[in-house]
Amino acid sequence: MTRACQAANAVNLAQGIPAYPLPLSLEEAAVEAIRSNDNQYTSPRGSTQFRQAISAFEQRRWSMPVPYDPETQICVTCGATEGMLAALLAVAERGSNVIIVEPAYESYAVNLRLIGVEARYVQLKGPGWELDPAAIAAVADRDTRAVIVNSPHNPTGRVFTRDETQGLADVCQRLGIVVIHDAIYDELYFTDERPTRISDIPGMERQSITINALSKMFSVTGWRVGWVTGPPELMGRVARVHDFLTIAAPTPFQAAGAAALSLPATYFDELRAVYGKRREVLVTGLERCGIEFQRPAGAYYVMCDATSFALPGEGESQLVQRLLQEAGVGVVPGLCFYGSADRTGPPQIRIAFAKGEDTVAEGVRRLHGYLGAK
Repeated sequence: MTRACQAANAVNLAQGIPAYPLPLSLEEAAVEAIRSNDNQYTSPRGSTQFRQAISAFEQRRWSMPVPYDPETQICVTCGATEGMLAALLAVAERGSNVIIVEPAYESYAVNLRLIGVEARYVQLKGPGWELDPAAIAAVADRDTRAVIVNSPHNPTGRVFTRDETQGLADVCQRLGIVVIHDAIYDELYFTDERPTRISDIPGMERQSITINALSKMFSVTGWRVGWVTGPPELMGRVARVHDFLTIAAPTPFQAAGAAALSLPATYFDELRAVYGKRREVLVTGLERCGIEFQRPAGAYYVMCDATSFALPGEGESQLVQRLLQEAGVGVVPGLCFYGSADRTGPPQIRIAFAKGEDTVAEGVRRLHGYLGAK
């Protein structure tokens, strides 16, 4: 869609590439590392400096009574995407299955196909995108190794509540299933309280893996630096897999990452304030267009019900192409986020508000001009 937007001179509200300034201190730290010839492999688990910074960062923002052990509970990866693949390879094997809560980021299912593990799907419930732990229990069996959960959530913007997270933990503890929490958007929330982590539920610290990265919180998606945390026995497997996937994450950007994680909390307050304004521009515009959606509580996406402007017999791909060519706006068809064969519900599109406020406003203006004429 990004390439298609460029070709059509359309406003790109499709791909979640953030438009937010890189703090100067991070830029300088990366350049200084390169000029200091800090350009060779680190340990596969990551540089000592960066792992120590991750440990302190996670303890500080989650008020952890005991920090992660940098030697046994942290592994630095080439972004959250490689972290997810390493985690899946660490816990699942051919003949087993992993449950995906959908709609879901599309790489989860592809990763499972790559490693020959069956994907089983549980859909979020109703227009409010609620997590149903009972539905997860219903599709699990003795060969289920993990559940993948993403909160704040791509593509819906949901932030799962403490009760939903506790319900998931209860099921997984009863059945002995690992939870892999993709927490890539955990600093992008618009709720009064910080989102709940599955690893903070008593008992789940022993059977959960959490994945994060610099990408979204510092707007450096091209640096490809992420980290995986969890109990030593699971992290030992993740680290061994990671070693043979990519050896190590980019060394200069690990140095910059250590600087990033030492930024004051005000940086994240400002980040949320900027994205909060962009969210308001988008949701206000969608309301003017008469489009149905749930207001996102986190991340930078809105999943919309396209019923009101879909043509009879029109599939989501055709609908998205029509918006691209005729309205000049790029969005993503909902089908990208589903793998189950029995998907039900209305046609959907995902719209991102990761771009600058003026870009989001122009996309909304074009949508309103086009849909208002229909």
